[in-house]
Amino acid sequence: MVVRTELTDVREGSVLYTLFATVAEQIAEADIRLAQIRDQFTFEGASGTDLDERMEEVGVTRLSATTATGTVRVSRTDTTEEITLDAGASFGRTDSEVTYVTSEDYTLGVGVSALDVTVTAQSAGSNGNAPSGTINTIVDADGLDAVSQASPLANGVDAESDASLRSRARRYLNSLARCQPSALEYQALSFTASDNTRASVATVYEDPVTFGKVELLIDDGNGIGALPVSQITEAGEGVSYYVNSTGTKTIGLERAVATAPTVVRKDLTQNPVPTVTMTEGTDYVVHYGRGTITLLNDTAVGQTVFVSDYLVYTGLVGELQSHIEGTAGDVTSGYRPAGISLRVLPAPVTKVSLDLLVVVADGANISTVTDSVESAVTSYLASLGAGEPAYIARIIDVAMDVDDMVNVTVYRPNSTTPASDFYPSTRNVLRAESIRAITSTTGA
Repeated sequence: MVVRTELTDVREGSVLYTLFATVAEQIAEADIRLAQIRDQFTFEGASGTDLDERMEEVGVTRLSATTATGTVRVSRTDTTEEITLDAGASFGRTDSEVTYVTSEDYTLGVGVSALDVTVTAQSAGSNGNAPSGTINTIVDADGLDAVSQASPLANGVDAESDASLRSRARRYLNSLARCQPSALEYQALSFTASDNTRASVATVYEDPVTFGKVELLIDDGNGIGALPVSQITEAGEGVSYYVNSTGTKTIGLERAVATAPTVVRKDLTQNPVPTVTMTEGTDYVVHYGRGTITLLNDTAVGQTVFVSDYLVYTGLVGELQSHIEGTAGDVTSGYRPAGISLRVLPAPVTKVSLDLLVVVADGANISTVTDSVESAVTSYLASLGAGEPAYIARIIDVAMDVDDMVNVTVYRPNSTTPASDFYPSTRNVLRAESIRAITSTTGA
């Protein structure tokens, strides 16, 4: 303008400068809008429904919320008669409107005063998670006098966030060859079992000494590895196999073998029938994930091998193992790479107990704030994968994100000793055992 015209006053505040600035601002805003439109066609730039559309283009969909499940103890004082607790019996909390219901019938026999039952939140997502002791009200359950909750419910997961969806999409792209650790982790995090449970964390652990031995350690946030064995396994079906020739022989079992089976060989042509217990590692090896036994020598030729007394994983662990192994004859199924032994296992659990001394804002409801702090810290611990540490600084951040929080100090349970960071072993996950938010060091 200065070169081509006689207008020369372009100092800040001049009419010409103001006109130029207005036009430049409009051009800049148009460029920004165009950049935003362009970014909506990338994983990193898109968000919300635009991100969903980008994900659908590569075959990945956002995971929906899951409902929290766990165990509560119901009790009664009159045990003179047998009663049945029908499916649909409901229990509640004094600090929330969320209710929890049973999905099957339970029987309390004569003389039985208390029983542990499994309940499911009627609200999907983390809103259904419950710190220990908060499910304490009977809403609709005939014949009972009380309900209590020893362990927290922490496996309710909100609908997948944009950040989590992007991270899982990257794993998906890496998983197309089906052979990398990220491929296995992607499958674990995307898989939903028949009972609607889903792994919230998954970590591939490769044995540093025995090459080819791989574990896919999963957890749903509640600490599957800390549950009684009877809740996650069932008896495997016994198998008999006649060995009619020399050479390598493979005996099929049920998949996802959890415990070592008993293997014996018998010569049924003799009377009495001699029975010889075979030795794992010498006479045979067990492929726990794929559910097979391979004979290592010919000592059983002409005899019948009997396999019994073993447990197999059920539910999420067992079904994911079958999904990873694939279906024989279907070349499109399965994710286990060649040459490895892969087991889907519940990650071993290391329990964490903490006291959080909180300062609550004036006028706030102390009970509501402390319950929210306990739930937030429990959910944070439930999000950690195998080998991931829990830093006290991060726990403080999580607690301070709760509304009406002013300050928090983290102590070891029932003491005034400051807590230290938690470092689990490589295979273990950290999960909450007792998280108390208190307003004085006496626990009040």
